[in-house]
Amino acid sequence: MLVITFESSKGFIFERFLSRTLMTVTDIELKPSTLMKLKDLHNLVRLVHWWAARERTATILYFKQGNHYIMGTMTSIPGWYELQGMPLFLYVETTEKPKGVFIKYKADPEEQWDYASGTFDRSWMYIPLIELSVVPEFLKNI
Repeated sequence: MLVITFESSKGFIFERFLSRTLMTVTDIELKPSTLMKLKDLHNLVRLVHWWAARERTATILYFKQGNHYIMGTMTSIPGWYELQGMPLFLYVETTEKPKGVFIKYKADPEEQWDYASGTFDRSWMYIPLIELSVVPEFLKNI
């Protein structure tokens, strides 16, 4: 259960607006993230690039689980769960640790991607790779 309480203080228009509109929210059930396994890393890279081109989060998280690595990204699909949105983790499994701290991607003249250690060539779009030191509870059963 999540409980959010808002206490207003006088003098700020924004705070008065919030105190009238939010007041106290109680008993909101947080839904677990839905897991969606993608076909391969190429599809994950293409998806994250598409999001980045449309001003969305463009980061790939990864962590080791057993003898393989999980690489994925999080998003939310609006309109689900009383308009709170459905949390979604899109991921792939790979046997090798990423070979860089970025994935570089371009689609012109043809679709290509590779690992990179820096962002020096501006003809590519770069996606940061972020290694998690602690795996979130909702990802432990992948």
